[in-house]
Amino acid sequence: MVGGGGGEAPESSVPQPLGKLNGTGSQAHRTIVRGILATAAFLLLVPAAWSQSGAATVNNLRINSRPANGDAYGPGETIEVLVFFNIALRVTGSPQVALTIGSQTRQATWVPFSGGTSDSLLEFRYTVQATDADSDGISIGANALTLNGGTLQSGAGINAELGLGSHAITNSTTHKVNGAATVPAVNAVSIASSPASGDTYGAGERIAVRVGFQIPVTVTGTPQVALTIGAATRQAGYASGSGTQTLTFHYTVQAADADTDGISVGASALALNGGTIQSSMGTNAALGLGSSRAIANATNHKVNGSTATTPAVNAVTVSSAPVSGSTYGAGERITVQVGFQIPVAVTGTPQLALSIGTATRQAGYASGAGTTALTFAYTVQTTDSDSDGLSIGASALALNGVTIQSLTGTNATLAL
Repeated sequence: MVGGGGGEAPESSVPQPLGKLNGTGSQAHRTIVRGILATAAFLLLVPAAWSQSGAATVNNLRINSRPANGDAYGPGETIEVLVFFNIALRVTGSPQVALTIGSQTRQATWVPFSGGTSDSLLEFRYTVQATDADSDGISIGANALTLNGGTLQSGAGINAELGLGSHAITNSTTHKVNGAATVPAVNAVSIASSPASGDTYGAGERIAVRVGFQIPVTVTGTPQVALTIGAATRQAGYASGSGTQTLTFHYTVQAADADTDGISVGASALALNGGTIQSSMGTNAALGLGSSRAIANATNHKVNGSTATTPAVNAVTVSSAPVSGSTYGAGERITVQVGFQIPVAVTGTPQLALSIGTATRQAGYASGAGTTALTFAYTVQTTDSDSDGLSIGASALALNGVTIQSLTGTNATLAL
């Protein structure tokens, strides 16, 4: 059976409640996709009368990845194969699945889910090389699964049967290989930020542009994306994303910037600026954004740099948690994040007042300059006590003789 891979679910975070003071907590995370696939395989494919005392057998096989472009994998792309067994197995070593790619045999190696070594669903991966080629599709033979010096055993220590039988794959036409062909190409462009207020950025606000590629790319140096702001061209510098399919570029609005009908990003806006953008195999990316992805006059992204945007607090969160229960003990660190609607610069050590019982304690600035979230930290002392939970007042944020400003020098409003 031949199938395709799915996308990743977005992460979510749950704000921590305001903590009390005296604590050890732990969290366990499981791989949801793995559990769903393994459960589905068990419910749909395992005979009800199967005996736990017998040897495990393969009951499904799937190529779970897809080529980044069309039906052929290029160099650096990963081919992912899933092998379903009828019971969970303990795995040691590095079992392999042999892939027939053209006239060559390539080994896809077992990769544990989240570090686990016991499962009924086993994943194998192979990275396409420049010399790989298969014009009629990958094949996986009935004897492709091998131990490679490892083991596949049931909980009772019984070796699994390795034959793939009727699940073998012959010339999967949607999984061809052309190791010499794939050049990273842009497939998406978007303005990922929003003005702090309305549809117009003010001085000090950060404009973020994202450029998506059809395969992961590696970046060196500081490539740029040219933004047309009014009659001027401004360069958004590379900020993050190397090793992924999405690169992010940032530009901070200056006082002289103005655009009443919206920012534009031209088809040839992406430039290396002395750096590189390449596939994992070292193939240079195609830099054209394409006329269909170029952005003309984004009406929700206007600019008025003559209006200096004042950084204002838009979130306050106790981001730490007691080690045990709901109470911090002596020596534990309380951290609080103060969020602003635009990035801020910090000099020195501003403070955030915490009300702990009848006492006021100062959490000192710890990190976050240049971003929209500043972190403040306080270490609990032996004399601290608060049975109903710490409090943070509306005027708790203080400069302590230093500054919190926009990236263009406008002082922040400190009120929480």
